[in-house]
Amino acid sequence: MKTAISLILLLLTVPAFCQINFVRKSTWEEVSQLAQAEKKLIFIQLDDSGCNRCIEITTEAFTSIDLKEIFGRNFISVRVNMETEEGRKLGEKFEIKKGPVSLFADAHGNVLNRYTGAASAPFIYTEQADIALKRRTGKQLSDYVKEYKSGVRTPKFLEEYIVKRSQAGLSVTELLEIYTGALPLDSLSSFRVVKFIYLHGPSLDSKVYKAIQAVTPQKMIDSMYKTAPYQEAVAMNNAIISASMQKAVQKKDRELAGQTGYFIMRTYSPDFWQGRIASQRNMLRFLYEMKDTTQYITEATQFLDHTHMHLTADSLKRMDARLMNPAKAPAGTKAKHPGMPIIPQSQFFHMDLNEHAWHVFEMSSKIDDLERALKWSYQSQEFFNTLYKNTTHPMRLGNPAYIDTYAQLLYKLGRKEEAIEWQTKAVEAQKVAGGTSHESFETTLEKMKDGTLLK
Repeated sequence: MKTAISLILLLLTVPAFCQINFVRKSTWEEVSQLAQAEKKLIFIQLDDSGCNRCIEITTEAFTSIDLKEIFGRNFISVRVNMETEEGRKLGEKFEIKKGPVSLFADAHGNVLNRYTGAASAPFIYTEQADIALKRRTGKQLSDYVKEYKSGVRTPKFLEEYIVKRSQAGLSVTELLEIYTGALPLDSLSSFRVVKFIYLHGPSLDSKVYKAIQAVTPQKMIDSMYKTAPYQEAVAMNNAIISASMQKAVQKKDRELAGQTGYFIMRTYSPDFWQGRIASQRNMLRFLYEMKDTTQYITEATQFLDHTHMHLTADSLKRMDARLMNPAKAPAGTKAKHPGMPIIPQSQFFHMDLNEHAWHVFEMSSKIDDLERALKWSYQSQEFFNTLYKNTTHPMRLGNPAYIDTYAQLLYKLGRKEEAIEWQTKAVEAQKVAGGTSHESFETTLEKMKDGTLLK
């Protein structure tokens, strides 16, 4: 009876505003047992307290009634913070070191899909769930693990195993080296083989990548990119960048991070200005992950003060207009790839300003640093408000997250009354925009009024 009672207790859910029914205080064994009994898959949402906004964003998505129906019918759902004992154990089991991560698995622990990041749009999670449901049948990761341990090393098997691990968000670095090492040398002159390797992310310092650079004709690599569908070419670059940055962070290797930045810059050719911007963004992410406060603030200051703070909203609008107009688009953008989605470049500049202002708030208590971040934060709002003025954008009172950043910087600078005034605006802006995040902003507002925000 004890087991039966514990399984019943698993059905207790988090507060009613969360529409997906997340089970509580559950070990993997208990969840697996319940999933097998109900013939369902398992959805695990791993939160990271280092990103409270990510938690708010995903919670907003999970309030969808559509998600409740889809996930209730097909999944046993669990939501834990990675800093808890349960979260750490799940992270170890599925080789996850940092959230937020949305994981879809079967009852035997085979990962069917993995989504890294946070999204407020419910359809993102619907799409990820659909992918997992389509992969629930057929040969699973555990089957490949058994064959691999038994000594199977044929190229076909290794390719399938690499695909399975990639789908699960697991490292394929070792497998790529074994796969490449087992191939005849002339295989690295094959479009198909090199494309397969690139799509699965060899890091820039890996033996695999170096072997391709040494053996494969550059003309063939160039031709491979030119003939590949645009999305596939982007996927190859992103896989290499992601693997390289993960390794750079893991090894605290600034040289590799710099190599990755140079690789990023070259992917923007001939638009080297945008390439340099993207490369600098990458290096700042690396420094932030390294918690190198001094170097981060130094390079963020150079990046933003020399670029973003010299731009105007009108110049950002012109940048977007050139991208939207095929006749005026730079080579290598929309004119060259008519099927690609067009993403306004202006949004990245106000996002940069807010992101780095918030990071300075987190990392420093120096007045000069905070005053500089306050200017970045104010400029992010100016860009946002001007760009979306007189449009149908739901944030007509401003971007609440940007206002919140500005308010908290004011508070840390000791300007309490101004901070309360701006945080009140953040609450109102979020209420108008919709969603549930205003509750968090209200909590921050109350702590400001009580004088307990930074305690």
